Amino acid sequence: MIPKILHYCWFGKNPKSELAQKCIATWSKYNPDYQIIEWNEENFDVNQHPFVKEAYEQKKWAFVSDFARVKAVYELGGFYLDTDMEITRSFDDLLQHKAICGYEFKGRPFSAFFAAQPEHSFVKEMYAYYLQQEEMKIMANTTIFSKLLIEKYGASSGDQYQELANGVTLFPSHYFSLDVPKNYVIHHFEGSWLDAAHQSTYKEMVNLYGHLKPIVEMKNGKIVMKDLIYNRKVYNIDQILEQIPLSYIIQFVKNKFLEKLKLKKT
Repeated sequence: MIPKILHYCWFGKNPKSELAQKCIATWSKYNPDYQIIEWNEENFDVNQHPFVKEAYEQKKWAFVSDFARVKAVYELGGFYLDTDMEITRSFDDLLQHKAICGYEFKGRPFSAFFAAQPEHSFVKEMYAYYLQQEEMKIMANTTIFSKLLIEKYGASSGDQYQELANGVTLFPSHYFSLDVPKNYVIHHFEGSWLDAAHQSTYKEMVNLYGHLKPIVEMKNGKIVMKDLIYNRKVYNIDQILEQIPLSYIIQFVKNKFLEKLKLKKT
């Protein structure tokens, strides 16, 4: 089982943003009997390894956190969350799993939220990766995380529930990332790995994905879309097409036209 511990990292001794404070407040609101541990310079040795030492000296707080999060969850077990993650319900029904993680969107499992029992093999392999680094490498933790899940644990690129090797459970994006009605966590994307200009756009992109996913995968999508536009007149076609880059529309029409020509020739 996963212990009732919520881990987060706050290195650099800077004051927490208003968003971070609001998000962290939701953790105890929905999980009042969980221990919350903040990892910082006071309780984590930033000189213990060349990777984390160099990252700290360069004030790359996100990379310090990359090392600290896997070490903490490997040794103690529990849930790791980025400080820009808002909890929306109790984690109690997740405790039964050996290890859990989720998709940010299709094809991209992410490391902003994950959990495991102590010394689980998946987190051990993540931790081993950092221990093998002789210096800091500018590589997103999510890239390493996704590669390991796909190549060693058999995760598929689809954004769906999956039970993987060694008791790792992979959840769809609406569980721990998207701002949708039924979830556990909303990710607000305020991380230091994104500059200010891209934070809002990235969040909007991920949440738009959450809304588009059921439409794209809908079996009768064309019929429903036609009903909304022509019968119920909820939207007109121009409003929808205006949101799609013109070059994509032209390429789509071109491909469809060529398909029809090939069919006629045969």
